[in-house]
Amino acid sequence: MNPFDVNPPDVSQPDRWPPGPAAPALAEDEVHVWRARLDPPEHATRRYAELLDPEERTRAGRCRLPVERARFVAAHGALRTVLARYTGRPPADLRLHRSARGRPGLTPAPHHAALDFNLSHSGDLALIAVTRTGTVGVDLEEVRADLDHRAMAARFLGPAEARLIAGLPPAAGRHAFYARWTWREAYAKAADLPVPRRLGPGAPGPLPITVDLWKLSNLPLDKGYCATVAASGSCAPPLRWTLT
Repeated sequence: MNPFDVNPPDVSQPDRWPPGPAAPALAEDEVHVWRARLDPPEHATRRYAELLDPEERTRAGRCRLPVERARFVAAHGALRTVLARYTGRPPADLRLHRSARGRPGLTPAPHHAALDFNLSHSGDLALIAVTRTGTVGVDLEEVRADLDHRAMAARFLGPAEARLIAGLPPAAGRHAFYARWTWREAYAKAADLPVPRRLGPGAPGPLPITVDLWKLSNLPLDKGYCATVAASGSCAPPLRWTLT
């Protein structure tokens, strides 16, 4: 059974994301997902900017538009703020590295060596997933009404998925496309795999997912967003919090 062959649950109604604890307890089989807004007050953006390391500041400087730059700073400042709550270290003191495909990680140290995390941001929202069991990936996408989701499905998804999406009414088809897109992106990030940029006719099939090793969960969000978290199959359903 392949998760890409299953219709996603209806997550059009947002669920509660209560304020997260200052010192969260993360059990071995848990995944925590934090939601952060990326248009904070100016003083908060300045505070986030002070937390970043030189490499993150360089990446922020590459953003062409001021709003993109501010949201990058807010997303990575929020990531450091969340990780500080688990490690007990000041956010600015955390040393982050990235894999060859950009997957983030903490420079190993005994007190947080088992902590795995992932970040995704789109529009004015970011999601940060954290676990101590295996690895985790999260993907967030802002749903664009102006996007030709049928053409995108034909180009980027497998033929069976593209046919399914093409046969749905516009709103349902758009949601199905974004749900499947976030499924494969979240899984690829958790497994640190390359994602094929084209899966239409003549291209390789969808990423193979071993369902007894991985659990993919759609996340209920405000209208206009779609997200999935992928984690070890032994993990419980994710706990959801808001960073305040």
